[in-house]
Amino acid sequence: MKRDPNEITDELLACYLEGKLSAQEKAAVERYLSEHEDAMDVVILARYELGYKRAKRRFYVYGITALVLVAGLALLFWRLLTPLQMKVNITEDRTCTVPSLPFEGGILECEYAGNALQRIAVKSDSPTVFLNDIPYRLKGSQVHLVFEAEGYQTIDTVVKAQRSVELCIRRNNDLGVVFGRVLDFETNQPVDGATVSLLDYSATTDANGQFRIEIPFDKQDKCQRVLVSKDGYQSWDELYRPSATEPWLISLEKEVQP
Repeated sequence: MKRDPNEITDELLACYLEGKLSAQEKAAVERYLSEHEDAMDVVILARYELGYKRAKRRFYVYGITALVLVAGLALLFWRLLTPLQMKVNITEDRTCTVPSLPFEGGILECEYAGNALQRIAVKSDSPTVFLNDIPYRLKGSQVHLVFEAEGYQTIDTVVKAQRSVELCIRRNNDLGVVFGRVLDFETNQPVDGATVSLLDYSATTDANGQFRIEIPFDKQDKCQRVLVSKDGYQSWDELYRPSATEPWLISLEKEVQP
Protein backbone atom coordinates (compact mmCIF):
# COMPACT_ATOMS: atom_id res chain seq x y z
CA MET A 1 0.00 0.00 0.00
CA LYS A 2 1.31 3.43 -0.94
CA ARG A 3 2.19 5.63 2.00
CA ASP A 4 0.49 9.05 2.34
CA PRO A 5 3.38 11.58 2.57
CA ASN A 6 1.12 13.97 4.49
CA GLU A 7 0.52 11.43 7.25
CA ILE A 8 3.46 11.56 9.70
CA THR A 9 3.66 8.34 11.65
CA ASP A 10 6.25 6.81 13.98
CA GLU A 11 7.20 4.44 11.19
CA LEU A 12 7.78 7.36 8.86
CA LEU A 13 9.93 9.10 11.48
CA ALA A 14 11.96 5.94 11.98
CA CYS A 15 12.55 5.67 8.22
CA TYR A 16 13.52 9.35 8.22
CA LEU A 17 16.18 8.71 10.87
CA GLU A 18 17.56 5.76 8.88
CA GLY A 19 17.56 7.72 5.61
CA LYS A 20 15.08 5.42 3.84
CA LEU A 21 12.58 8.01 2.59
CA SER A 22 12.00 9.39 -0.84
CA ALA A 23 12.66 13.05 -1.48
CA GLN A 24 8.96 13.86 -1.26
CA GLU A 25 8.49 12.01 2.01
CA LYS A 26 11.64 13.54 3.48
CA ALA A 27 10.43 17.06 2.62
CA ALA A 28 7.04 16.35 4.26
CA VAL A 29 8.67 15.06 7.45
CA GLU A 30 11.04 18.02 7.71
CA ARG A 31 8.10 20.41 7.17
CA TYR A 32 6.19 18.63 9.93
CA LEU A 33 9.16 18.79 12.32
CA SER A 34 9.63 22.52 11.70
CA GLU A 35 6.03 23.04 12.76
CA HIS A 36 6.15 20.76 15.84
CA GLU A 37 9.02 21.45 18.23
CA ASP A 38 8.14 18.56 20.55
CA ALA A 39 8.40 16.14 17.63
CA MET A 40 11.71 17.74 16.66
CA ASP A 41 13.07 17.12 20.17
CA VAL A 42 12.03 13.48 19.96
CA VAL A 43 13.70 13.08 16.59
CA ILE A 44 16.92 14.75 17.78
CA LEU A 45 17.01 12.43 20.83
CA ALA A 46 16.31 9.38 18.67
CA ARG A 47 18.97 10.45 16.19
CA TYR A 48 21.47 10.77 19.03
CA GLU A 49 20.58 7.30 20.37
CA LEU A 50 20.79 5.81 16.88
CA GLY A 51 24.19 7.43 16.31
CA TYR A 52 25.37 6.13 19.69
CA LYS A 53 24.29 2.58 18.83
CA ARG A 54 26.01 2.74 15.46
CA ALA A 55 29.19 4.11 17.01
CA LYS A 56 29.09 1.41 19.70
CA ARG A 57 28.60 -1.27 17.05
CA ARG A 58 31.49 0.07 14.99
CA PHE A 59 33.63 0.20 18.12
CA TYR A 60 33.00 -3.47 18.84
CA VAL A 61 33.57 -4.52 15.23
CA TYR A 62 36.77 -2.52 14.84
CA GLY A 63 37.95 -3.49 18.32
CA ILE A 64 37.48 -7.21 17.70
CA THR A 65 39.15 -6.90 14.29
CA ALA A 66 42.11 -5.07 15.85
CA LEU A 67 42.42 -7.70 18.59
CA VAL A 68 42.42 -10.50 16.01
CA LEU A 69 45.10 -8.72 13.97
CA VAL A 70 47.25 -8.07 17.05
CA ALA A 71 46.89 -11.68 18.18
CA GLY A 72 47.81 -12.92 14.70
CA LEU A 73 50.88 -10.69 14.56
CA ALA A 74 51.90 -11.74 18.07
CA LEU A 75 51.58 -15.41 17.09
CA LEU A 76 53.61 -14.78 13.95
CA PHE A 77 56.40 -13.05 15.87
CA TRP A 78 56.34 -15.78 18.51
CA ARG A 79 56.70 -18.40 15.80
CA LEU A 80 59.58 -16.55 14.16
CA LEU A 81 61.40 -16.09 17.46
CA THR A 82 60.78 -19.62 18.80
CA PRO A 83 63.22 -22.24 17.44
CA LEU A 84 61.76 -25.26 15.68
CA GLN A 85 62.07 -28.49 17.67
CA MET A 86 62.79 -31.26 15.18
CA LYS A 87 62.44 -34.83 16.45
CA VAL A 88 64.57 -37.49 14.74
CA ASN A 89 63.39 -41.05 15.43
CA ILE A 90 65.94 -43.83 14.89
CA THR A 91 64.17 -47.07 14.01
CA GLU A 92 65.67 -50.41 13.04
CA ASP A 93 64.63 -52.41 9.99
CA ARG A 94 63.18 -55.58 11.51
CA THR A 95 63.86 -57.62 8.37
CA CYS A 96 67.61 -57.61 8.98
CA THR A 97 68.06 -57.51 12.76
CA VAL A 98 70.55 -59.69 14.61
CA PRO A 99 68.82 -61.09 17.72
CA SER A 100 72.10 -61.61 19.57
CA LEU A 101 73.27 -58.05 18.82
CA PRO A 102 70.77 -55.36 19.89
CA PHE A 103 71.23 -51.74 18.90
CA GLU A 104 73.92 -50.18 21.11
CA GLY A 105 73.70 -46.56 20.00
CA GLY A 106 75.44 -44.40 17.44
CA ILE A 107 76.29 -40.84 16.37
CA LEU A 108 73.98 -38.46 14.52
CA GLU A 109 75.54 -35.51 12.69
CA CYS A 110 73.33 -32.56 11.77
CA GLU A 111 74.06 -29.51 9.59
CA TYR A 112 71.72 -26.88 8.14
CA ALA A 113 71.84 -23.38 6.59
CA GLY A 114 75.54 -22.95 7.18
CA ASN A 115 75.19 -23.81 10.87
CA ALA A 116 78.13 -25.50 12.59
CA LEU A 117 78.13 -29.29 12.41
CA GLN A 118 76.48 -30.92 15.41
CA ARG A 119 77.43 -34.37 16.69
CA ILE A 120 74.81 -35.95 18.93
CA ALA A 121 75.09 -39.30 20.70
CA VAL A 122 72.12 -41.61 20.15
CA LYS A 123 71.57 -43.90 23.12
CA SER A 124 70.37 -47.48 22.81
CA ASP A 125 67.61 -47.04 25.40
CA SER A 126 66.36 -43.79 23.86
CA PRO A 127 66.87 -43.78 20.06
CA THR A 128 65.24 -40.36 19.65
CA VAL A 129 67.11 -37.08 19.15
CA PHE A 130 65.64 -33.59 19.48
CA LEU A 131 67.17 -30.76 17.45
CA ASN A 132 66.02 -27.69 19.37
CA ASP A 133 67.87 -24.72 17.89
CA ILE A 134 66.64 -24.62 14.30
CA PRO A 135 65.19 -21.13 13.64
CA TYR A 136 61.51 -21.35 12.76
CA ARG A 137 62.10 -19.27 9.63
CA LEU A 138 64.14 -22.22 8.31
CA LYS A 139 61.15 -24.58 8.45
CA GLY A 140 61.09 -26.50 5.18
CA SER A 141 64.75 -25.78 4.43
CA GLN A 142 67.29 -28.58 3.89
CA VAL A 143 68.87 -30.37 6.84
CA HIS A 144 71.83 -32.70 6.23
CA LEU A 145 71.76 -35.77 8.50
CA VAL A 146 74.45 -38.44 8.80
CA PHE A 147 73.99 -41.42 11.14
CA GLU A 148 76.75 -43.90 11.94
CA ALA A 149 76.79 -46.90 14.28
CA GLU A 150 78.95 -50.00 14.52
CA GLY A 151 77.43 -52.86 12.57
CA TYR A 152 74.99 -50.65 10.64
CA GLN A 153 74.94 -49.06 7.21
CA THR A 154 75.77 -45.35 7.23
CA ILE A 155 72.81 -43.10 6.48
CA ASP A 156 73.68 -39.88 4.65
CA THR A 157 70.55 -38.01 3.67
CA VAL A 158 69.01 -34.55 3.25
CA VAL A 159 65.55 -33.91 4.71
CA LYS A 160 63.32 -30.88 5.17
CA ALA A 161 63.29 -29.11 8.52
CA GLN A 162 60.04 -30.24 10.09
CA ARG A 163 58.63 -31.41 13.41
CA SER A 164 59.38 -35.12 13.01
CA VAL A 165 61.69 -37.23 10.83
CA GLU A 166 62.28 -40.99 10.87
CA LEU A 167 65.59 -42.65 9.97
CA CYS A 168 65.36 -46.39 9.36
CA ILE A 169 68.71 -48.10 9.99
CA ARG A 170 69.84 -51.47 8.63
CA ARG A 171 72.55 -53.92 9.59
CA ASN A 172 75.53 -53.75 7.20
CA ASN A 173 76.08 -57.53 7.05
CA ASP A 174 79.75 -57.23 8.05
CA LEU A 175 79.18 -60.21 10.33
CA GLY A 176 77.46 -62.19 7.59
CA VAL A 177 80.54 -63.33 5.62
CA VAL A 178 83.36 -65.74 6.43
CA PHE A 179 85.96 -66.22 3.69
CA GLY A 180 89.63 -67.00 3.31
CA ARG A 181 92.14 -69.74 2.43
CA VAL A 182 93.23 -73.04 3.93
CA LEU A 183 96.97 -73.72 3.62
CA ASP A 184 99.30 -76.58 4.46
CA PHE A 185 101.25 -75.64 7.61
CA GLU A 186 104.56 -77.08 6.35
CA THR A 187 104.51 -76.24 2.65
CA ASN A 188 102.24 -73.15 2.76
CA GLN A 189 100.46 -74.58 -0.29
CA PRO A 190 96.68 -74.39 -0.66
CA VAL A 191 94.67 -77.34 0.61
CA ASP A 192 92.02 -78.47 -1.87
CA GLY A 193 88.86 -80.26 -0.72
CA ALA A 194 88.99 -79.26 2.95
CA THR A 195 85.59 -78.90 4.64
CA VAL A 196 84.97 -75.62 6.48
CA SER A 197 81.97 -75.79 8.84
CA LEU A 198 80.26 -72.96 10.73
CA LEU A 199 76.98 -73.50 12.60
CA ASP A 200 74.76 -75.41 10.13
CA TYR A 201 76.68 -74.19 7.09
CA SER A 202 79.71 -75.58 5.31
CA ALA A 203 81.91 -75.00 2.27
CA THR A 204 84.64 -76.96 0.48
CA THR A 205 87.91 -75.30 -0.45
CA ASP A 206 88.76 -75.03 -4.15
CA ALA A 207 92.08 -75.66 -5.88
CA ASN A 208 93.42 -72.43 -4.43
CA GLY A 209 92.32 -73.40 -0.93
CA GLN A 210 89.68 -70.66 -0.92
CA PHE A 211 86.27 -70.85 0.76
CA ARG A 212 83.33 -68.55 1.49
CA ILE A 213 80.31 -68.97 3.77
CA GLU A 214 77.32 -66.62 3.96
CA ILE A 215 75.60 -66.29 7.35
CA PRO A 216 71.97 -65.05 7.52
CA PHE A 217 71.11 -62.18 9.87
CA ASP A 218 69.33 -64.38 12.40
CA LYS A 219 72.50 -66.48 12.90
CA GLN A 220 75.10 -63.71 12.97
CA ASP A 221 77.30 -62.94 15.97
CA LYS A 222 80.53 -61.12 16.79
CA CYS A 223 82.40 -64.44 17.11
CA GLN A 224 81.80 -67.72 15.31
CA ARG A 225 83.18 -71.18 15.95
CA VAL A 226 84.80 -72.59 12.79
CA LEU A 227 85.80 -76.24 12.21
CA VAL A 228 88.09 -77.25 9.32
CA SER A 229 88.77 -80.89 8.47
CA LYS A 230 90.40 -82.96 5.74
CA ASP A 231 91.66 -86.51 5.60
CA GLY A 232 95.35 -86.68 6.48
CA TYR A 233 95.22 -83.41 8.46
CA GLN A 234 94.53 -82.58 12.06
CA SER A 235 91.17 -80.92 12.62
CA TRP A 236 91.22 -77.17 13.17
CA ASP A 237 88.74 -75.65 15.64
CA GLU A 238 88.85 -71.94 16.56
CA LEU A 239 86.71 -68.86 17.37
CA TYR A 240 86.94 -66.08 14.79
CA ARG A 241 85.22 -62.75 14.17
CA PRO A 242 83.45 -62.70 10.78
CA SER A 243 84.50 -59.96 8.36
CA ALA A 244 83.39 -58.97 4.88
CA THR A 245 86.80 -57.43 4.14
CA GLU A 246 89.45 -59.44 6.04
CA PRO A 247 90.08 -63.02 4.85
CA TRP A 248 90.90 -65.86 7.24
CA LEU A 249 94.20 -67.68 6.72
CA ILE A 250 93.97 -71.16 8.22
CA SER A 251 96.95 -73.53 8.42
CA LEU A 252 96.37 -77.29 8.74
CA GLU A 253 98.98 -79.60 10.18
CA LYS A 254 99.31 -83.11 8.82
CA GLU A 255 98.37 -85.97 11.09
CA VAL A 256 101.31 -87.64 12.83
CA GLN A 257 101.84 -91.09 11.36
CA PRO A 258 102.08 -93.88 13.99
